[in-house]
Amino acid sequence: MQVFPLISRAKDAVIKQPIELTSYSRNEEGEYQLDDSELKYYYLPDSDVSTPGGIDLASGIKEFKQSGSLGTEFEGLLLAIEDYEKNKNGGKKIDSSLITWRGLLRKIMTLPFSRNEELEYNIIVFDGQIMMVEDLENSQNLKLKEEATMDDFKRKLIYSGYKFEQITTLSKPWALSTRNEIEKRRKIPVKNNIPQYTTVVSTGIGGIKLTIGAEVDCVWNYKPNLEEGDKENPLNHYVELKTNSIINHPKSLFAFENKLFRTWAQCFLVGIPKIIVGFRDENMILRSVEEYETEKIPILIKNNTFPNDNNNNNNGGKKNVPKFMPSIKFLGGFLAWLNESIPKDDENRAWKLKYNSDTNKDYLVLTEMAPEQAVKFTNPDTGLVSKRFRDWRKK
Repeated sequence: MQVFPLISRAKDAVIKQPIELTSYSRNEEGEYQLDDSELKYYYLPDSDVSTPGGIDLASGIKEFKQSGSLGTEFEGLLLAIEDYEKNKNGGKKIDSSLITWRGLLRKIMTLPFSRNEELEYNIIVFDGQIMMVEDLENSQNLKLKEEATMDDFKRKLIYSGYKFEQITTLSKPWALSTRNEIEKRRKIPVKNNIPQYTTVVSTGIGGIKLTIGAEVDCVWNYKPNLEEGDKENPLNHYVELKTNSIINHPKSLFAFENKLFRTWAQCFLVGIPKIIVGFRDENMILRSVEEYETEKIPILIKNNTFPNDNNNNNNGGKKNVPKFMPSIKFLGGFLAWLNESIPKDDENRAWKLKYNSDTNKDYLVLTEMAPEQAVKFTNPDTGLVSKRFRDWRKK
């Protein structure tokens, strides 16, 4: 067993500019497509927000069925990487120390400041590269526990996020959309959360090169076409969408800025420059929409003053605890430690990375799996890395 303290910080936390390598889609049937068919385009006029009666973000919730992990997300990411290596990278494998998901790194990055989050990741090595995924069984158990205590209000909160995405986006640019397509968005219920558009990003912290898969909510205006010679980074055009309750007292401000910190980390990791937040009242009616630039959020929060944690009045305010650079240095230190801790010469071994504040709130814990457990993830035919990807890499 090895541990990584949450107080650790890297000296070298230089960030490599995130660049999109490729992208892909997952349709409503759960099928992966190497195209931008699920890419959405942001469009929400101010007049829509000020509609009499407002926009109901709980409308259609009875028809919504939230899907947990499909268990095949990593297969889709590897499929996109294979296509990139084969058709866009001259048949060469990507130069990467770690292949993983943005959400996993975000949890680690903000962990020193969000110690109530539980995580359990599975790690293997293939072709000299570390691959890290969320433990499916653990995530499903956490979801079942959450559902067992979830009331109708909490379900509406979750659904409101998906509904906000629907009423603010179009399946094609505004100029190519009909008036009917634009206006009917509010009336169509969100049936599930299976369709998604994913970007595959190359970046790095310190000396650790990363390949990250990240779901993208929408594009602000257009996506540059790299295949037609456009050299602009598509990441510069992406947008992250969030919903939040109206801020009407100090506690709600504090909660929102904690959420904004996590959202900043989520966008910072893959270079998404814009965050749009829809503010809803207690009846799930959309009341306002605000835009935030990712790079300006650290300054915005740094300059804010919070009420004293021990009271609910406006006296005794204090500056916010620095989080942004420390979180980057923490992630940089973690990645260097992980890279050193995992040997690259044995593809039959697997590891478990865990954090649980109830059992140990000060450390991330890395343990090697027993051989009978490891084979579940390292098996050439049924393991974490698909047979198709293995065969491609052999070539």
